Amino acid sequence: MTVLLAGRHEQDAVNPRGSAILSLSVGFVASVFAGSGFLLGLVREDLHFQCSFHHMGSDDPGSFYCADGIGYIGVGVATYGVYGVILLIALGIAMADLKSSGIQSRLMAGISILPIAMFSWSTWYATSTRPIDQAPGANYWVQPLLPVTAVLVTAVIVILAAGLIPRPRLRTAGFRVAMALFIAAALIQPGSLSAVAVTLGTLAAAVCLEWRVPDEVETPTVTPAKKFL
Repeated sequence: MTVLLAGRHEQDAVNPRGSAILSLSVGFVASVFAGSGFLLGLVREDLHFQCSFHHMGSDDPGSFYCADGIGYIGVGVATYGVYGVILLIALGIAMADLKSSGIQSRLMAGISILPIAMFSWSTWYATSTRPIDQAPGANYWVQPLLPVTAVLVTAVIVILAAGLIPRPRLRTAGFRVAMALFIAAALIQPGSLSAVAVTLGTLAAAVCLEWRVPDEVETPTVTPAKKFL
């Protein structure tokens, strides 16, 4: 009987880890195949990165002339290079045999913030480094990115707050609220999908790892009756 219980406990510990690894992989693949096109459109058409602004005549209001798709290969390599490193770190956490499963899920949730930080910094960089004499005096970051940034920041705050909650079920609920906010962010600005997909996969992995956490906070300790006999 003891052997059966031990085997079941080991199986319960392995399945969440496998689910976490699957979530991480799916998130990264979705980021590459579904998010890269939207990211290119955001960077090229909205942020006008690697674009020049020209007037063709005195009556011409001017327009942007941007590099072709090949000119943005460096953007993709840099972006997904960073996401790949984040994926490797998250996989290492998922496969680690930590004594405290609660810490493991919290670490995974913390890692899920990194793609959002990368996306926010890189999009700001794409607009801040453009030469002033090649662009009109408008702010090309505010319109496409201010609304989605507000949602992303809210989701990050929810993750950080949920990580402080000692009850596993409430902590998981907080992570799921953050996941819903990230989905809303991708709908508001599809260009954020490249980062949001990686974040969703990592946060889903954190939820999977929560299955390994004993519900010791919510379940009161029951004293065996034999102790009083």
